[in-house]
Amino acid sequence: LLGTYSKEDNNCCSIMRPPILLFALLLQSAHSLQSSPPLAFVASRASKNCGGDVLRHRQQRTKQYLSDDDEEIIPINNDRSILAGESTFQKYGRPSDINSDSFGPLLPIAEAVDEVTGGWALTYADLHPATPRTTIGQAFLATNIFYAAGGLALGVQGDWFYGALTELAGIVSFIYHYSQLEFGKNRSEVRLALLVDYFTAGAALICGGVYMVQMGIDTIPIDALLTAVGASVCLALCWVWEFGYPYIFWHSLWHILSALTGYLIGQDHLLSTGG
Repeated sequence: LLGTYSKEDNNCCSIMRPPILLFALLLQSAHSLQSSPPLAFVASRASKNCGGDVLRHRQQRTKQYLSDDDEEIIPINNDRSILAGESTFQKYGRPSDINSDSFGPLLPIAEAVDEVTGGWALTYADLHPATPRTTIGQAFLATNIFYAAGGLALGVQGDWFYGALTELAGIVSFIYHYSQLEFGKNRSEVRLALLVDYFTAGAALICGGVYMVQMGIDTIPIDALLTAVGASVCLALCWVWEFGYPYIFWHSLWHILSALTGYLIGQDHLLSTGG
């Protein structure tokens, strides 16, 4: 892949180095788009007749290099598990930072959630390379506006309680995902925001469920049922592809469809109660 070295060519290392470096940079650029599984290339040792110079390239910033070992495959991106589709939980296992410094008075609840779920519930997706300053990261955060719009609409129509729960869920969701984008993987700050998000989102979901029981499941509009199913599917797919851009795509749809479902159920409840 990197060329053939002959005993007669004493200048082979200097001749091959520029195209090899260019090829490595091209592979790095393609790999950064996450459009394919992690790329790798084979580094072969140059002949000892090349003045003993071993073909090698190091970049301290990205920690990329060619190996001294014959035919050893070295991944261009060190974070292979994220780009291969492994979740943070698969990569790092149970969180090790659940303590009073991280969760304060919420520590007993955090420990209970961690214990019941085997550590899974307080792990979260690594959204690299998206950040709060990238277009994709900002678009993802903007999907929380659907909770604000739905909650406000319900409040204006008379259901301030469910409307306020929906608004609060959207605010906390924004804070959680902002910290997720800002701090990255395996941070206690993000775990704390995630725990609070469970509370607020759960409160809105429970309220919506109570409304559905009060109205009777058979009376729920078909459009609300369809959006509820769609939201559930998107949320499930977030756990299948719990990394980077795929997670952002499916979780954005979860925000939109769950907010729409909450609004439709709240509106139907208002109609059924004469609100």
